[in-house]
Amino acid sequence: MKKVILMLVALCCVGAVSAQKIKENKIDKFSKAHIINTSYEKIVSDKSVLGSMNGRLMKNVWVAFKGIDGTPFLCVKWCCNEILSVAQGDELVLVDSDGNTHNFRNIKATVSGKGEGTVGAYGSALYGLNLFYTGDFEALDGKSFTDMRIATTDGNADFTISEKKQDMIAKLYALFAAELKK
Repeated sequence: MKKVILMLVALCCVGAVSAQKIKENKIDKFSKAHIINTSYEKIVSDKSVLGSMNGRLMKNVWVAFKGIDGTPFLCVKWCCNEILSVAQGDELVLVDSDGNTHNFRNIKATVSGKGEGTVGAYGSALYGLNLFYTGDFEALDGKSFTDMRIATTDGNADFTISEKKQDMIAKLYALFAAELKK
């Protein structure tokens, strides 16, 4: 009986950890800015057994939303295992399940750094990018996204969003938008 109870508690904890949520909603005491952050959620997983070996480009991607005084940003962390850069204005393109594209622009020039493209300890010694995009976020409402392209100064990197995670961006945005309206 104890094992069953412990297993149920463990399953509840795992479910709570992986659920998208508002991580922060506060007024910064120094700048007086209203800051809202959602949790980061992984939408692309690198399934390679070798992982980061042999200098191969990795494709692990997490997304979140951040708002500062009502200005929204799509935050993308990409554990790429390479030195890459994304110029200011470079595009992130999402393809929805109907084949429509949704374009977003990077807000600042960004160079990969160790641990920048990951959430948690896994990958913290690998190079990654921490990117912030602007665009028409209302167009994300209720959509499922199958693919993503990140433009870098070395060319485009294309990603397939896992089938289980195709609704994640829209769910995170809905949660974020509801918090903005409060």
